[in-house]
Amino acid sequence: MSDYELRDPVHKRIAFNEFERGIIDHPFFQRLRFISQLGFTQAYVYPGAVHDRFSHALGAMHVAGRLFGRMLESAPDVFSRLSLEEIESLRRRVRLAGLLHDVGHGPFSHASEIVFPSLVSLPIAWTQWRGKPANRQAVHEDYSVLLIQTLAREGVLESEMAQDVCSLVHADACPSSFLTALEARVPSLQKVLKGLISGEVDCDRMDYLLRDSYFCGVAYGQYDIDWLISSMGVEEHDGSLVFTISENGVRAFEDLLLARYHMIDQVYCHKTKMGFTHYLEQAIIQGEIDMKIPTDPYLYASLHDGAVIEQLLAAARDEKNYWSVHLMRRLTAKRILRLHDVVRDEDRQTLETLKGMCDKAGIKWFTHAIQKELTFLGEAPEKAQKIFVKKKKISGYDLVPIFQYSDLLQKYNEKLQFTDFFVRREDVGKFVELV
Repeated sequence: MSDYELRDPVHKRIAFNEFERGIIDHPFFQRLRFISQLGFTQAYVYPGAVHDRFSHALGAMHVAGRLFGRMLESAPDVFSRLSLEEIESLRRRVRLAGLLHDVGHGPFSHASEIVFPSLVSLPIAWTQWRGKPANRQAVHEDYSVLLIQTLAREGVLESEMAQDVCSLVHADACPSSFLTALEARVPSLQKVLKGLISGEVDCDRMDYLLRDSYFCGVAYGQYDIDWLISSMGVEEHDGSLVFTISENGVRAFEDLLLARYHMIDQVYCHKTKMGFTHYLEQAIIQGEIDMKIPTDPYLYASLHDGAVIEQLLAAARDEKNYWSVHLMRRLTAKRILRLHDVVRDEDRQTLETLKGMCDKAGIKWFTHAIQKELTFLGEAPEKAQKIFVKKKKISGYDLVPIFQYSDLLQKYNEKLQFTDFFVRREDVGKFVELV
């Protein structure tokens, strides 16, 4: 039952109940109003991109609920094994996972992760973790688990529900005994629910592609969300629950794939954004601003973009703080070349040639690289999410892996690797003379 409703430019109406409002009103979630969705893409590239993680999370909750509802509709025989109370409890978990999947983001989202502490230093309940925590730097998903567990300690969430929500937003978090017990009747249930939150066709990318393209004023991220959801489903296959998509829904899925491909290339990896992200990282690394990421959940929840901007503005008053000065005055570096795959001999040699030329001429340069997986479909079975196309026959249908069915998916199933080579602004003239 919905008690409240808000207007949204992407989904038009987003409904939520009293319990969900309590989570939305919590300071941990309200903080997302002050974490920009696209960082410096908003400030310096697309001035209309003023949206934040708060609105995206609400949109993700809405889409997660739609996906869950479609899953129930597509497999009534499977879910008839569960009681109405159990189904509603699962629905609540899925919607909360969509709502809280980004709650752990730091200031300027991914840019601040370069100074995140080690994973083991976080006061996470490791008894709810799969094995021992890895020896690595923490990322925002780890902080999401920490904040969700803190909501449970406060009594805002029931312990079992919080544990299940964590298991849907983080691959290393274990589900509770409640969700594990349901899998005796509905095999692979937790894995399928997790796919709605973090998978190949999940609530996260289904919202952010539409939202980011809308606010940036670009057409790259558009696809038919209604048709795509209506064509999706689940059914049992080889003893487990798997995602399915109808033949006439494959093109909508391919549109989603292409939308993500072009948004990565044109928006998320825009040259100006890449350059200024490097500036911010260097301002942090070089100590021009004092950004320490606390492990205490309440201190962490007090961090937001505005506090970092105030530090950058203060640092920019001193000309010695090169990175802060150039960032706050919007003095961009010059991107000379984008290399798409430095693993290849040709691109690697080009990069080394550029470095050598600049070093010899005393030209200051830097690179900024990014790697993104467009899709894991077609990967090893243990890594890939299973999605099957329901290919019609004269009588009935066959389940065909979507990677085999879609020629476009095979074409675009590659790791996107960009390495941008920049020359500092003051040395652009010297570089021009050099070439």
